[in-house]
Parts: sequence; structure tokens; C-alpha cells
Amino acid sequence: MPGSIISIDESMIPWGGRLLFKQYIPGKAHKYGVKMYKLAATNGYVCNYVIYTGKQNSTPGVGHAQTVVMKLLDGLDGCYRTVVADNFFTSISLAKYLLEHDTYLIGTLRKNRVGSGSRILEENLICGEVYGLQNKDGIKLIRWKDKNDVLMISTRPSHSASVVDSGKSNIQNESIRKPQVILDYNKGRQGTDLSDQLSTYYTPLRKSVKWYRKVAFKLIFGTAL
Repeated sequence: MPGSIISIDESMIPWGGRLLFKQYIPGKAHKYGVKMYKLAATNGYVCNYVIYTGKQNSTPGVGHAQTVVMKLLDGLDGCYRTVVADNFFTSISLAKYLLEHDTYLIGTLRKNRVGSGSRILEENLICGEVYGLQNKDGIKLIRWKDKNDVLMISTRPSHSASVVDSGKSNIQNESIRKPQVILDYNKGRQGTDLSDQLSTYYTPLRKSVKWYRKVAFKLIFGTAL
């Protein structure tokens, strides 16, 4: 069983041939292939996965991203684990759903998903300032002004609109201060990032191997790390 922090992300299984559901993700080492959503523990172990074959797999009345999270967490929600995810997955709806299932959420959030919390975007912040809102359900929106705006969503009770010492210093030897939600998000993402890194260390797959065998090998190696 995974620990108290688990992360969710997209991953790509390289495939250059023809395939109806072949995808393109520009930020990945392998940009073309079969897209996989995975849930990983902090040590990089892949606990669950969903192969993307089209948005038609979405649960009725629920968006595609939330459907993926629900499937990945099947049997793992509860126990107040913390799910860490980027803004592809996060939403107010997902945060509420997870809270109802005794699970916390930390993640970046897209500006068009703030719902009734639009005031979070209206504040004029200078570099280093932080501003936050919380609704009656305990869902927090936290905006921090760094070089760029960073918008976060969190349901962790410990998170607030304040900054803490990050443990690092700038070139002037001044302490770098960030919101705790940012630090916890970066730390929580290490699971899927480590899984991606480890998966690049083995390449036993010939180009002639069929796509479904590549997927099978990827899953076997990923869950055996």
C-alpha cells in the first residue's frame, strides 16, 4: 500500500507507428506514443494506471480528468491520504469529491477553474505576496506572486495564505520564502517524476515490438521498480 502522499500524472509510452489513440505530449521525453495516467508513491512505485483510449471513457456527468482520478484512486481513497496533481486534473469539483471520500488534494489550478472564487484573481500582488480564499467546504485557493502568478488549490488543513522558510537562499544569501502549499506540492510530485526518470533507464524494447507489448512491458517494469 502507498504511504500518506501519492501523486498523479500523465506518462508516455513511446510509439511511432500508426495507432488510433496515439497522443502527443510536448513536455515529455517521448512526445509521441500511448498516453498513460499513473498514480505513484513517493518512492516512484506505480500503484495504479489508466491507459488513455479516448474521452468516451469518462463517467457520465463528470469530466474526463476527474474520471481518471476516481479510477486511479479506486480502493485507495480514504485514510486522509494526500493526492498531488497538476492543473490538468485539479478542479473545485474534484477537491470536494475527494474531501467527501476522506482524501486531501494539493495541486496547481487553472484560472478558469476557480468557480465562485474569482476574487482570488482580482487582487494586485507584488512579488513575494500571497493571497488566499477558503469556502465553506474547506477548499482553499492560494495565489502567490513569484516571477509569475502561481495559483494553487488545497484541502489540507495546515495550508494557509502565508509564506515560510523554504530552507534555501538566493545569491544574496537571503532566505527564500514560499507558501507551504508550494513546498508540499513540489515534494509530493517527486513520486511521478521519479517514476518517469527510472523508466528511462531501461530500453529493452525493439522497434518491431507491437504497441500492446510495449505497454505491457512498461507496466511490468514500472510496477517492479
